Amino acid sequence: MKFRKLIILAFFCIQSPPVLAVEPEILEYRGVKYVSGGMNEAERKKMDKLASRFPMHMVLTSTAVDGPIEGALVTVKNLSGDVILQEESQGPLFFVEVVGGRYTVEATYNGQTLTETKDLTGRRYLRLRFKFAE
Repeated sequence: MKFRKLIILAFFCIQSPPVLAVEPEILEYRGVKYVSGGMNEAERKKMDKLASRFPMHMVLTSTAVDGPIEGALVTVKNLSGDVILQEESQGPLFFVEVVGGRYTVEATYNGQTLTETKDLTGRRYLRLRFKFAE
């Protein structure tokens, strides 16, 4: 009887592997902390819990892809034009820990680059949406 239960349990584990939600890792680039992810619902929930720690929030989407995207190159420049962060996204959500100021953010995906210049001064969060076409 125990053997049969083990076989049934093994069968279900093989047939429907669980969706693993990897804990988003807070990384650092030249002293600037960031986190990226959100490829499935569980990861998005974990990213939502971290969001309040990061003043700059980016959402990266594409009309050519059904579902979340990853692999966009994100570049953040300060007012002087110096690159303070340049990394590849691990999902559609990308959060950056920056102080108040003006920033130019570029996101490149499948050869298309989108750019936004925004001020963080006077507000708690800066939310940017990059929607790539094809």
